[in-house]
Amino acid sequence: MICICEELDCSKYGLSGKVAILENKQSILTSFSLKNERWLQLLGIDPRLLTVFYQSLDPRYDWFIVVYDYPEFCKDPDIKEAILWHELGHIQYPVQAGMNDLESEIKCDELAVKQGFKAGLEKVLDLTLEMARHLNHEILQQMTTARKLKITG
Repeated sequence: MICICEELDCSKYGLSGKVAILENKQSILTSFSLKNERWLQLLGIDPRLLTVFYQSLDPRYDWFIVVYDYPEFCKDPDIKEAILWHELGHIQYPVQAGMNDLESEIKCDELAVKQGFKAGLEKVLDLTLEMARHLNHEILQQMTTARKLKITG
C-alpha cells in the first residue's frame, strides 16, 4: 500500500500528469546506500536532500517524489519548493539511476530559479556541498560547485 503525503497541484506546477510525494525512510536509506538513520547524523547529511524522483507504476500517478522525512522536508518552504521544482525538471531532463548528468542537473536547477526559488536552491546547493565534503565525495563536490556557479554567475 502506498502512503501518499501530498499530491502536487497540476495547475500550480504546470503538470500534465499526477505527481505525489511519498515518505519512505527505508527506501531512501537503501537508495543512498545507508544502513540506518544514524549514518545521517554521523555523516552530516541533511535528510531533506535525500529525494528520489521516478515514474510511477501505479495507474493513479504518473510520477513519485520520495522523501526521507516528510515533516522535515516541509519545514523550510523555500527549500521544499526548490527541490520540488528541480525534481519536476527531471520529467523533461531525465537522468538514469546511477548516472551523473551535469547538464540535466543544471537545467533542472534553472527551472527552480525560473519559478522564483533561487534562494531556496542556493540553500539546497550549500547543504549538498557540505554533505559532499563530509562524505569526501569529489564528483558530488565538483558537480555541486559547477551548479552553484551556474546559478550565481
